Amino acid sequence: MNSIIRTALVVAALGCAEPAFSQAQAVDPVARAEAAQALAAANAPKITKATIVVTDIPGTPAAADPTGSVGNMLVQVNATDPNVAGYLGFKYGADGKGVINMWVKTRGTKMNTFDAVRAGDRVVSDLWQAGTGSQTGHVGGTRVIIDQNPANAGEVAGRWLLITGSGVHNSQASRQYPNRFGPITAIAANSFQQVLFPGGLGGPLPPPGSNFGGWVVISAGASSPGFGPLKFLSSNAQLLAVPEPGAFEVDAGAMPYFTKADGVRRSFVLNDTAAPTVKPLAAAGTGASVYIDAQGNSGIITLTTGNAPAGGGQLIVTYAHPYPTASYPVIAAANAPSVTAVRNGFVEATPAGFTFNVPAGLAPNTAYAITFNAPGK
Repeated sequence: MNSIIRTALVVAALGCAEPAFSQAQAVDPVARAEAAQALAAANAPKITKATIVVTDIPGTPAAADPTGSVGNMLVQVNATDPNVAGYLGFKYGADGKGVINMWVKTRGTKMNTFDAVRAGDRVVSDLWQAGTGSQTGHVGGTRVIIDQNPANAGEVAGRWLLITGSGVHNSQASRQYPNRFGPITAIAANSFQQVLFPGGLGGPLPPPGSNFGGWVVISAGASSPGFGPLKFLSSNAQLLAVPEPGAFEVDAGAMPYFTKADGVRRSFVLNDTAAPTVKPLAAAGTGASVYIDAQGNSGIITLTTGNAPAGGGQLIVTYAHPYPTASYPVIAAANAPSVTAVRNGFVEATPAGFTFNVPAGLAPNTAYAITFNAPGK
């Protein structure tokens, strides 16, 4: 006890007035340093550790153990349940890295044991709910699971899930979105750094350790309107002022473009697999018939003329889906009678199809085979 404190106690005990102290006596550097040390000790962060015993291992001692080998552990759970046992850690940010929260998954059944995890074990789940009036309902959450059995000491393959609440109770599923109710996985990223968007009807996720089949995988979506698997909002869309190699874009008309390494932006149209239709026109003669064998906007047409054919339109082809602005059909003779007809004939094209015309009538009751290919834009 220093001299200032002893003097104060004696004076107080005797009920006497305090003696006058000089300014130098009132400021004791040693006392000030001791007080600063005591204050720092009182405010210093405390690191403690305690065991939480779960029900699947009755009798596990709930003994505190501050000497764990995982840094700065706060809570440890000992269990055999693959989705329960593990550590919860908090790292004080005095090392310049900031505050770090750690969830350490282990199958250990005793304090400070690190039995190997297995593919599919849940490391941690953060689930969020909100009030619905009489109870709470799922809003969303995140989950991390073991994606493969450990292959190297100290590193483990992991899978991350982003969960959203559908807003639909399972009792409502048949009336709204089948298999799309409760909390559902919106995004899954696996240990291959592949990202899966399963969609509302994507079904169960691929098992832990599996390859999704691509860096980005999108489910086929649902049959309900507004659930397309991939969609560009083309309203007010603008192409880049300067084409950028590797960029995939759409314009305000939803026309797709891709820019190659040469910096040239090129538009493209996906091939149509639906077959076009064809019908004969009056100039092909009374009783004329026509047959088409095609996939998309290419194939072969067989026109059999009728009685008294005349010059003019012989047949008209209609695409299953019209092009946005134009088509450019090319025809060729596929049998001997068609050579002269194709040489003398011509096509009139529209975005929806084309008409084959000849200036003079074809031979009556004759089969003309013509191939065609009709790209467009």
